[in-house]
Amino acid sequence: MIAGRLNGLFITAQSEGAASYELSVGAQRLHLNPLLGEGLRLTLRPQTFCGHCNAAVDELMRGGYCRTCFFALARCDRCFVSPSRCHYALGTCREPEWGEEVCMQPHLVYLANSSGIKVGLTQQGREQQRWLAQGATQGLVIARANTRRDAGVLEAMIAQTISDRTPWRKLVSQPPVAINLHSVFEQLQRQIFLPEDCRWAEGEAEHQLTYPVAAYAPPIQQSLNEKTPTLADNLCGIKGQYLLMQSGAFNVSRHVGITLAVEVTPQYSSTRSSNDGQIPLF
Repeated sequence: MIAGRLNGLFITAQSEGAASYELSVGAQRLHLNPLLGEGLRLTLRPQTFCGHCNAAVDELMRGGYCRTCFFALARCDRCFVSPSRCHYALGTCREPEWGEEVCMQPHLVYLANSSGIKVGLTQQGREQQRWLAQGATQGLVIARANTRRDAGVLEAMIAQTISDRTPWRKLVSQPPVAINLHSVFEQLQRQIFLPEDCRWAEGEAEHQLTYPVAAYAPPIQQSLNEKTPTLADNLCGIKGQYLLMQSGAFNVSRHVGITLAVEVTPQYSSTRSSNDGQIPLF
């Protein structure tokens, strides 16, 4: 058993784009790939700690931060979620030095298949990590931009026809259908007039990614809170930010900051048939 603050999932790509997952709890990491088919017991503990200042608090804001840090950190500002709203040039960035290091750097715009086509952006050099975090099985860089805001302007233009959201219900409950990303990219080149400080990325190869999934989960959100302080279920797979459990999907990123205990157990018995006609794993 391990216990401590839930820091999230540590994801790396092994050979041929295979995702490897570790659950980061306190100072320890639990390698999840070998645990498919095993039982997991997650038990909520009463303490919660801010992911930035480490203060013990009664309530966490989005991202696992205390209220003070949430309203002080640039990474929690609305513009980080909607980069086209960046106000760095106006001199109103909450953390100018952090903005220089993170936002005022070259960024990429990409297409991905996260159980449906989507557009997104990320800092140059972090595209594979971004696709893994979103559970994408295909990824293609389509444009380069000088800053996060520049990439955000192009992303917002493309998002008028291609979603910038991940359909989580499909992500956790069914295998993906392949998409011809190069064909979609060619259509965008004909439709979109590039904004200033952006340029199309020519000659990029499509990336393929795979995930440790023995069976998919019902499209039901599993949560840990005061009303349901324990989740005990069999681990069927891991994809994106989700633990695919036999009775539903547990979104790890939404629980970052809570304190919990994690225990690996023998399989929990179940006679429940799987959804969508899948052969039951257990």
